[in-house]
Formats: sequence, C-alpha cells, structure tokens
Amino acid sequence: LMSPDTPTLALVTGCIAVLQAIAFTCAWALNRNAPGLRFWTLSSLLTGCSLLLVLGRQSIDSTLLTRWIPTLFTWAAVLLLNIGTTVFRGQKPALKWPLLCCIPSLAGYLWFGWATDQQWLRPIFYSAPIVLFLALTAREWFSEQRVGLRLAAYFGGVTAVLYALSFVFRAGTIATHRGAPEPFGEGTAQVLLFSNTILWLLCWTYNALLLVNQWNNLQKVHLYDAQLLAQQSLAKAESQLALRERELLSERAQRQRELLLRDLHDGIGGMTANLVLLASMGQGKDESSERHELMHHIEHLAIDCNREVRLLMDVLEKGPVDWHQFLQEVHQHAAHLAAGHGFSLSWKVTGTPPEQALNDAAARLSLLRCLKEAISNLARHSQARRASIRVRFFKNYFCITVRDDGIGLQNEPMVDYGGRGLPNMRRRCEELLGRVTLRCNSGTALRFIIPVPVSLHPIAKKPLFSNLANEDGEFQMTR
Repeated sequence: LMSPDTPTLALVTGCIAVLQAIAFTCAWALNRNAPGLRFWTLSSLLTGCSLLLVLGRQSIDSTLLTRWIPTLFTWAAVLLLNIGTTVFRGQKPALKWPLLCCIPSLAGYLWFGWATDQQWLRPIFYSAPIVLFLALTAREWFSEQRVGLRLAAYFGGVTAVLYALSFVFRAGTIATHRGAPEPFGEGTAQVLLFSNTILWLLCWTYNALLLVNQWNNLQKVHLYDAQLLAQQSLAKAESQLALRERELLSERAQRQRELLLRDLHDGIGGMTANLVLLASMGQGKDESSERHELMHHIEHLAIDCNREVRLLMDVLEKGPVDWHQFLQEVHQHAAHLAAGHGFSLSWKVTGTPPEQALNDAAARLSLLRCLKEAISNLARHSQARRASIRVRFFKNYFCITVRDDGIGLQNEPMVDYGGRGLPNMRRRCEELLGRVTLRCNSGTALRFIIPVPVSLHPIAKKPLFSNLANEDGEFQMTR
C-alpha cells in the first residue's frame, strides 16, 4: 500500500480552504443579518491564506512569509472562529484572559523557532492557542439550548474537539520523537494533521451553513409569533377602544338625558304647572259659566300637558327598563283607570318575556303611549263593565290584547284631544315594525302585535304577517 503523499494532502487542503472561503463569503453576502457569520467569513479567509502561504514554502525561501505570518493567520482564524460562535449565541466575547494566555505561547514559539535548536518543542507552543480557542468554541456550542439549533451546535462542538485533539496528538508525537516540525515531512503526525484539517474544513462548512439556515427558520418563527402577538395586541386595543367609545357614547347619552330632563322640568314642566295654577285661580274669581267652562278646559289641557312632560321625564330618567317593570307600569295605569271609571279589569301575562331589556327609550315611549291610549279610550268611551288585558310572549314577537264588553265604536270614534286615535296607534305600531287590529263584536278588541327586540323606525315598512289571528286567538308573525 502506498502511503499518503503529504504535499498532495497539503495542496488538497489549501484548495478546500479556498473553496470554503468562497462559500463563506457568498453565505455572508446573502445573510448579512446572521450574527457571527462575518467573523466566520474572516476566519475562513485567513485559514485559506495561511494554507496557501504554507504551500509556498516549497518554492519560496522566506521564514517570515511562509512560517511566522501563516502562524499568526492561523491563530487569528481560530480567534475569529470563537468570536463568531459567541456572537452567534447572542453572548459578548470575553477575550481578555484567552489573549493573555496566548502571550507565553507566542514567546515560546518565537524562542524555539529562532533562538534555539530545540525546534521539536515549537509545535507545543504553536498548538496551544489553537487548542485553547477551539476548546472555548466547543464550550459555546455545547451551551446552545435554542430549539432548532441544538443538534447542529452539538455537531460543531464535537468537530471542534476532534480537531483540537489532532493538534495535541501532532504536538505530542513530535515532542516525543523529537522530530522536525516540517509540514511536508514524512510521518503519521503530518498526514493526520492535514487529513483532520480537510475533515474539519468540510464539516465546519456544512455545519456553519446548516446553523445559518436553522437560524433563518428560527427568525421566521419569531417573526410570525411577533406578528401574531401584534395582531392580538391590536385586536385587544381595538376592543378596548370600542368599549371606551361605547362608554363615551353612554356617558354622552346620559348627559344629554340629564340636560333634557332639567330643561323639561325647569321649562315646560314649570309653565304647565303655572298654567294649572292660573286656571284654578281664574275659576275662583269669576262665576261666569262660560268663563268657568273655558278655565275648566284650560285646566284639563294643562294637566294633560303636565302628564305628558312627566311621562317623557320618567322614560328618559329610567334608562333601560326590563319587561317586568314595563308591564307593571302598564298594569298600574290600567288598574287606576278601571278603579276611577267603575269597571272590573282582568290582567294576564303568558309566555316568557325577552331577557333583553327595553333599551330604546323612544321605542319604549311610543309603545307605552300606544297602550295607554288604548286603555284610556276604553275607560272614557266604551261604557264597559268588564275589561281584560292579555299579554302573550312568543319567540320573535309579543301580542297585547285589550278587550271590553262596551258599546264598541258605533257611536264614538276613537279620537281624543289633539286628534289622536286609532290611526295614530296604527302609525306608532308601524314605526315599531308591528301592527294593530280592531274588532267590534260584542264590545271592542284591540290587538297589538310587536316584534322583539322593540326598536323605533320612523320610516318603517309594514312587516309581513302570515296570520294576524286564527280561531283560537293565536298569532304568528314572520319578519
């Protein structure tokens, strides 16, 4: 078997070092943001220059150019390798003590290279800085704990340790046999050194490119997580902003309601109260029947105006009202009128009222006026002895039926002061997207069908009703 040719191995090693330098330069040009890659690129360039200068020893007789400069380049290369590894891990390089430890190695290398003939000790001082920085590099790789980088980092640490051991073996072999430390000399130590250098260059190039690729993937994951977090923060901020806007709208509505209540109380309310007082005083001073009747009408008109103002103030002041409170108010009004006009009243509520409160004050006011108008007309015009109010709740609507056993509408139209009557009630129901029906058979039956949730639509289209009523009094509505 032929033994490996050392100069050939050296030439192959130099070519691979040049190719490695080119590969690292291209990788750094394409990945400028990768931490530590620029130091690895400089390290590979110095390694390639060092090996090319060593190869020149066969044709150039210059100790400075072929011995001392390549040695300094090699030491600088492993130093930059360690710096790049530390930066890649996001750490700050600590170079003070390692560089101080290199001073004795440099002094020993110079002494045993020039001042003495014991050159077989020179590889010990030549290898010491290389082994030191390779060991520090391996320690950095073995400390890597980031997911996605750990396996490649461990591989880099193992290769660094093996390459450092090759220098230890070469220095120990030369020192033991007191051989000449010539790179192109025959011997196992030289062959092993160049062979391990080739393996190191190949493995380190592959490992560095793998680390850069894994780092880019990790950055993409971090970027995606940051974007997701930013979107979540933005959604949270938008939600808080929308909540704050609703709070501001609610506060503004509350403030407007308070101002309107104050204006109603201090303005129209005070004027109607004074009007009632003046009408009462006018009746007492003049006994003329015409004047007394005029003042009586003025008093009733002022009382109605005051009642209307109070109704507006109550609706604005209460804010959202649940269905039980609303129905209780209607029931109390009906019971009060029934007691005052001497007829019996039956009140019944069936079904489950909606959980959502009556938030629309204008819609609640319109519905309340509509029902009070129906009950007031019943009390004033029906001459009934018995009356009933039935409230029934369904899934998407509710129905209120006001029924009496009075004289119906043959003689009395459903009108009141100011021209309010059945057309007005129908219009209000249409604005609530509902309907009102009227039956005059053995009394009067008014039936209101209103969809839920109750809301006011000033310009409303009539909703579609599949059946307003059937034989059993059941109502169905499609919206």
